[in-house]
Amino acid sequence: MPVCGRINLKLSPTELAEFFSLFREPEWSPRYNLGPMQSILVVRLKPGGVRQMDPLQWGLVPSWARDAASGSIMTLARSDTITEKPAFREAICSRRCLIPAGGFYEWQHISGKTKQPWHIFRRDGRPFAFAGIWETWRRPDGGWLESCAIITTDANPFMSELGDRMPVMLSEPDWDIWLQGQTLRPVVLSELFVPNTVIELDKTPVSTFVNSVKNDSPECIRPVPKPRTLF
Repeated sequence: MPVCGRINLKLSPTELAEFFSLFREPEWSPRYNLGPMQSILVVRLKPGGVRQMDPLQWGLVPSWARDAASGSIMTLARSDTITEKPAFREAICSRRCLIPAGGFYEWQHISGKTKQPWHIFRRDGRPFAFAGIWETWRRPDGGWLESCAIITTDANPFMSELGDRMPVMLSEPDWDIWLQGQTLRPVVLSELFVPNTVIELDKTPVSTFVNSVKNDSPECIRPVPKPRTLF
C-alpha cells in the first residue's frame, strides 16, 4: 500500500469550521477509514479571500483524461516532480488546496506477507492540513467531476521507520500562502515541501480491521499491543 493510502477525519462540522476559519460549516459526518476514489474534504480559497470546505473525489483526474478511471492511481503527487508531470503541473500553479485529516495509516512490512498497520496523528490532537491540488474533469454527460491529490515529500526521521515518504504537512502560517491562486516561485515551493519538523507526531499500532476500506468505525484507530518485533 502506498504512503498515506488511507486517512481519517473524525471531527464534527463545527470543529472543522472553527479550526480552519471557514465561511460556513461543511456537510460532513466523522469518518475513520477513507480511501482512494472516495469523497474527502478540501479547503479552498473563494473570491473575497474566504475559506470554503467542499467534498472532492480523492484521486485526481486531469482535465484531458479520457475517463475518470485514472483517478485511482493519482491519489498522491510527489513534490519533487509535481511541476513536471503533465497530470499535476497545471494544478500546482493555480489549483491548490488544504486536505484535512485527523490521522493517516501506514502499513509496516514485518515478514513474508505480514504487515502491521499504524495510525499516525498529531500529538496535540489537532487535525493535519496536508498540501493538496485539485482539478476539474468534464463527464460524458456534461457534468463536472472535481478531484484532488495529496502531495508527498521525503520522510522525516519519525516517519522513516515506516517508509521513505510522508504527506506534506502545512503549518497554519503557510495556509494562505499555499491557497492563493497564483503561481508560487520554485523557492517558495521548496520551502513548503520540506519534511515536517514543526508538528509533533505520534503513532500507535492498530488492528488489521483497518485493512478493508469497508470498515469505517472507531475500531480503525483503536490501539493494539505493540508487537515485539516492532520498535
